[in-house]
Amino acid sequence: MPDIDIILIIKYALSAIIVWSIWMFPVYLARQNGSSDLDMIRIRIASWLFGWTGIGWFYGLWIATKK
Repeated sequence: MPDIDIILIIKYALSAIIVWSIWMFPVYLARQNGSSDLDMIRIRIASWLFGWTGIGWFYGLWIATKK
Protein backbone atom coordinates (compact mmCIF):
# COMPACT_ATOMS: atom_id res chain seq x y z
CA MET A 1 0.00 0.00 0.00
CA PRO A 2 2.84 2.56 0.46
CA ASP A 3 3.29 2.70 -3.33
CA ILE A 4 -0.28 3.84 -3.78
CA ASP A 5 0.20 6.60 -1.19
CA ILE A 6 3.26 7.93 -3.01
CA ILE A 7 1.46 7.91 -6.34
CA LEU A 8 -1.50 9.71 -4.77
CA ILE A 9 0.77 12.38 -3.28
CA ILE A 10 2.50 12.89 -6.64
CA LYS A 11 -0.87 13.16 -8.38
CA TYR A 12 -2.12 15.83 -5.98
CA ALA A 13 1.17 17.75 -6.14
CA LEU A 14 1.10 17.82 -9.94
CA SER A 15 -2.53 18.88 -9.91
CA ALA A 16 -1.73 21.75 -7.53
CA ILE A 17 1.19 22.87 -9.72
CA ILE A 18 -0.98 22.85 -12.85
CA VAL A 19 -3.80 24.80 -11.18
CA TRP A 20 -1.33 27.32 -9.72
CA SER A 21 0.30 27.77 -13.16
CA ILE A 22 -3.03 28.47 -14.82
CA TRP A 23 -4.01 30.82 -12.00
CA MET A 24 -0.79 32.85 -12.34
CA PHE A 25 -0.72 32.89 -16.17
CA PRO A 26 -1.95 36.52 -16.45
CA VAL A 27 0.98 37.67 -14.28
CA TYR A 28 3.47 35.79 -16.46
CA LEU A 29 1.87 37.15 -19.64
CA ALA A 30 2.00 40.73 -18.35
CA ARG A 31 5.69 40.35 -17.48
CA GLN A 32 6.43 39.05 -20.98
CA ASN A 33 4.47 41.90 -22.62
CA GLY A 34 6.32 44.53 -20.59
CA SER A 35 3.29 45.96 -18.83
CA SER A 36 3.69 49.00 -16.61
CA ASP A 37 4.19 48.64 -12.88
CA LEU A 38 0.67 49.85 -12.15
CA ASP A 39 -0.79 47.25 -14.52
CA MET A 40 1.38 44.56 -12.92
CA ILE A 41 -0.02 45.45 -9.48
CA ARG A 42 -3.59 45.39 -10.80
CA ILE A 43 -3.03 42.03 -12.48
CA ARG A 44 -1.47 40.48 -9.38
CA ILE A 45 -4.28 41.70 -7.15
CA ALA A 46 -6.88 40.44 -9.63
CA SER A 47 -5.18 37.04 -9.88
CA TRP A 48 -4.33 36.51 -6.22
CA LEU A 49 -7.48 37.84 -4.60
CA PHE A 50 -10.20 37.41 -7.20
CA GLY A 51 -8.74 34.77 -9.51
CA TRP A 52 -10.74 32.00 -7.90
CA THR A 53 -13.97 33.60 -9.12
CA GLY A 54 -13.01 33.41 -12.78
CA ILE A 55 -14.07 37.02 -13.30
CA GLY A 56 -10.92 38.28 -11.60
CA TRP A 57 -8.80 35.86 -13.64
CA PHE A 58 -10.31 37.04 -16.92
CA TYR A 59 -9.93 40.67 -15.81
CA GLY A 60 -6.25 40.07 -15.10
CA LEU A 61 -5.84 38.29 -18.42
CA TRP A 62 -7.52 41.19 -20.23
CA ILE A 63 -5.23 43.76 -18.63
CA ALA A 64 -2.17 41.57 -19.33
CA THR A 65 -2.92 41.30 -23.04
CA LYS A 66 -3.54 44.97 -23.77
CA LYS A 67 -0.59 47.21 -24.53
